[in-house]
Amino acid sequence: MRSEELDVASRLLHNAIIDIKPKPAHSLAISDVSHLSQHCNNTLSTTFLTQQTPTFIMSDKPFPQQPQLHTTAEFRAAVLTYPGNFREAIRQAGEDPKKTLLGVAQGIPSVFLTKVMASAKPDFIWMDVEHAVFDRSTLYDCIHAAQHHSEGKTMVVCRIPKHDEISLTTALDAGAAGLVIPHTETAQDIRDKVKDAFYPPIGQRSFSPWTFTPGISNQSLYANDEWNMKNSNNHICIIAQIESVKGLENIEEIAAMPEVDALMFGPGDFSADAGINFTLSAPPPQEFLDAMGKFVATAHKYNKPLFGAAQGPAMIPILLQQGYKALAVAFDVWGVANMVKDGMNEARAVIEKDVDAQAAKAAEGTVEVANGNGKAPSS
Repeated sequence: MRSEELDVASRLLHNAIIDIKPKPAHSLAISDVSHLSQHCNNTLSTTFLTQQTPTFIMSDKPFPQQPQLHTTAEFRAAVLTYPGNFREAIRQAGEDPKKTLLGVAQGIPSVFLTKVMASAKPDFIWMDVEHAVFDRSTLYDCIHAAQHHSEGKTMVVCRIPKHDEISLTTALDAGAAGLVIPHTETAQDIRDKVKDAFYPPIGQRSFSPWTFTPGISNQSLYANDEWNMKNSNNHICIIAQIESVKGLENIEEIAAMPEVDALMFGPGDFSADAGINFTLSAPPPQEFLDAMGKFVATAHKYNKPLFGAAQGPAMIPILLQQGYKALAVAFDVWGVANMVKDGMNEARAVIEKDVDAQAAKAAEGTVEVANGNGKAPSS
């Protein structure tokens, strides 16, 4: 492996992977949950070379006559309870880096939180159903909330436990546009998931009669698609996550599959499976660098985009070079924790600075210390 590849893999280890805790987020003043939405919007706007939010000129005209207020949702379905075209979105990102998809990772199973994040209109929300505690109803409503509160701009990618048919069915019926398949180790793992995730003739997915109302909510972008089966089969994106020694050994046959739309790496589980010990404060071991190098090289060989995460703007250029086309750039759990921590630290620093300044002035006799009523004591 070339020295520059080792450097790339090292930085990817520290900055590009979802399973590794990121550095603290940008400082946030704490008051209410609206700050999280603002932080999400700021992160998505400043992390990448995207256009700035325009300043709208309002008028007294009805909404249809004010196109500047209309949301452009290029990849949405005809009805927002069906999946948007994440497969096409990530394909276009492969052709044009400026179209790299930017999203938010959601680990807090809250419909209200999903609404707040979706209001910032990220390209996607990555819901980790494998490790977060989504129940069936919450997951269903979160997916709907993401699509409706973003006016179709935000698609949902779900990481579903490998052998959890109920969560898979729930996510698909709600309109998830992407599926991360964790612990992918063989081509058969993908074939099994394709059978469950796609309608005939591709797979054997069961049709739900409760996701639409005939004549009201069954419109499709595709001809002769009254049940939106073509919509789902054409839009859903399969992302194979490699996170074991066996999975890496079989990466060639997995990446070569036309059913695999993108690849993801799981460094935590891979390292545990491979018996690799490393810390974020030290350079990663050689065996980890070799594994990452093989993963990235194979993705390039088969022209498969990579799905992952970025800590901050500085890492994005190197991630794009490595083939990342969809990046989670904000994280709800970490964002809330850092929002609270930064808010407390900033407030404490202000208090300490002010108290010290007042004490210094009092000691110099340049100012009298106010009493509890905010007035200087009488002589």
